[in-house]
Amino acid sequence: MQQREPSAGLSESQRERYRRNIDVVGLGDNGQRRLLDSSVLVVGAGGLGSPVITYLAAAGVGRLVIADGDVVETANLQRQVIHGQGLVGVNKAVSAAARVADLNPDVRVDVVAEYVTAQSLADLLPRVDLVLDCCDTYGAKYLVSDACAAAGVRLVWGTAVGMQGQVSVFGVPTDDGRAIWLRDLFPSEPQPGSYPLATEIGVLGAMVSQVGSVMATEAIKLLAGFGRPLIGRLLVVDAAAGRWDLLPVRPGVR
Repeated sequence: MQQREPSAGLSESQRERYRRNIDVVGLGDNGQRRLLDSSVLVVGAGGLGSPVITYLAAAGVGRLVIADGDVVETANLQRQVIHGQGLVGVNKAVSAAARVADLNPDVRVDVVAEYVTAQSLADLLPRVDLVLDCCDTYGAKYLVSDACAAAGVRLVWGTAVGMQGQVSVFGVPTDDGRAIWLRDLFPSEPQPGSYPLATEIGVLGAMVSQVGSVMATEAIKLLAGFGRPLIGRLLVVDAAAGRWDLLPVRPGVR
């Protein structure tokens, strides 16, 4: 879905709510109106999805589609801060939607209380402007990236485990006119056991929040049409070393 021209001006209540957004250089009234007109699919309402959903809702993204087939568990609460103790056992998409409703009444939420499939993505993608991959398995990540590539929908991708995370933006043409996707970064899905899992080495909640917040920032830049998103570049976070690095995904991309 292409970026649309923003709709009519902001109401006084919206101007009050989003005044700090509007004051950001490059965003302004037009950028805020584009956010309010935007529709975003967030796949996964866990560790990455918690800050992504919270900050997109707070920023005024007009429609959020939240997809997750998992339920909230006590062990999730250390990092999946969009959920509360009283919602243990509740579907994560349903729980996240309740938080959004409390946070910002401007935001419409559509709940998909199941894991995405190739068919459900094919149905959902024509109706959104952007996707954020907040999944925690490589199988799901390849499924989402391949579906976005087929539909031509932009994708903000992220991953986090232990004290390390990565973020990039896929589906936007670089200077050579070609869009980059997950398979340009990792051509094939890693074999099980060849990469660490949070169940094996843990994952620090505050680090996941850093990665998710970067993903939300990239989404806002893309939707509002300002700044330089992480197109053709991979942000690598090493929280243990206090280090952030930018790497080109394709030779010649800066």
